[in-house]
Amino acid sequence: MIINGQNINGQNNSVQNSSGQNISRENINRQNIRERFDEYIAPYDLSDTKILLKAQHTYRVAELCERIAKSLSMPAEDVDLAWTSGMLHDIGRFEQVRRYGTFVDAKSVDHAAFGADLLFREGLAERFLPAGETWELLETVIRLHNVFELPETLTSRQRQFCQILRDADKIDIIRVNCEFSRGEIYNLPEEEFLTSDISDLVLEDALAMRNVLRAHRKTAVDYIVGQISLAYGLVYPESRNIILEQGYLEKIMNFESHNPDTMKKMVRIRERVIMFLGDQ
Repeated sequence: MIINGQNINGQNNSVQNSSGQNISRENINRQNIRERFDEYIAPYDLSDTKILLKAQHTYRVAELCERIAKSLSMPAEDVDLAWTSGMLHDIGRFEQVRRYGTFVDAKSVDHAAFGADLLFREGLAERFLPAGETWELLETVIRLHNVFELPETLTSRQRQFCQILRDADKIDIIRVNCEFSRGEIYNLPEEEFLTSDISDLVLEDALAMRNVLRAHRKTAVDYIVGQISLAYGLVYPESRNIILEQGYLEKIMNFESHNPDTMKKMVRIRERVIMFLGDQ
């Protein structure tokens, strides 16, 4: 029996993670994390589309992290840790919108680094879970969830948790771009998405089956191609299963531009993405 965090039966209430380290099952309390998250976002304006979509995105990414982690037969405490990374990964987005009115990092702050700083350097993480060995891993995973490529210096454990979160995030970003107004997300008029052309370097990235480099995006429709290209970065078979079963990737690939050249390029991109997923 556990009373005030103590096992009065004299048993050790810790378990070993996949690296042989002890983690207390009391460290991650999902209900507490969810309640503290809801409390944290409550002062923000949930009538603001940007705030609402990020709240909903957070809950879904956490669920996706759990599903992917379970598909890898990870122990229960690691599944909880993956779920927690999803709940906290975009914590910086809410303050980013309040301060800057945009999700575009280039026009404001790097939201991943900003969120990691809020959590682990300014003490916000204490609201969600007690300080401990999980903090270092979570900070790494959250700080790196939006980088173009993961650094080679990561341990295998760090890399696995980073990849789980990055897969889950990519899957739901595609969904968000189908369910919410592109204008709201990118602060651009819809007409620009419908009439702009796909930049040469963006097309090159997409046809080479690689994620579109942010620096290559010049036009509004480049953002759409960038979302489609996220499929190339999915690491785990379960992630690819999810993206196919949801149908949002197919929907976004069927984007209908008023620009004939863009439509021709989108056909080529769609063919390449289908080829890529079919080969996995």
